[in-house]
Amino acid sequence: MAAVRTFSGVAHTWLCDEMGHMNTRNYVGMFDDAMQHFMLILGHNAMVDGERRLGWADVRHEIDYRAEVPEGALVHVECETLRVGNSSITYRQTLILSEKNEVAAENTATSVLFDLKQRSATSIPDVMREKAKAFMAEAAE
Repeated sequence: MAAVRTFSGVAHTWLCDEMGHMNTRNYVGMFDDAMQHFMLILGHNAMVDGERRLGWADVRHEIDYRAEVPEGALVHVECETLRVGNSSITYRQTLILSEKNEVAAENTATSVLFDLKQRSATSIPDVMREKAKAFMAEAAE
């Protein structure tokens, strides 16, 4: 299966800089929204016994900008798993200019599952680990 679409959006005027291109800080916002969706696809549930107990702490982002995203462009993000550790997942997000099918940016990120009550990393459930394998990048296998 590999990559899954986790975000679709538009580079609105208020997301762009004075040159008419999406500002770099807004790439991160789109990637963050896409990560939240990806974790839900993998089966993440923040609730434990009716209480919000789990969250994701981003510990690494590496973004490569490949093409400018002009004002008004329709974009989407595809996400795939690169590695699943005990408490962390490393994944690649690709921001694509939808109308051109051109890669605008790639983000390689690592997020850690975090127990909000214990204030520490916690193990990724086996069900999430199995679902993550369905989206494993071919080169990562």
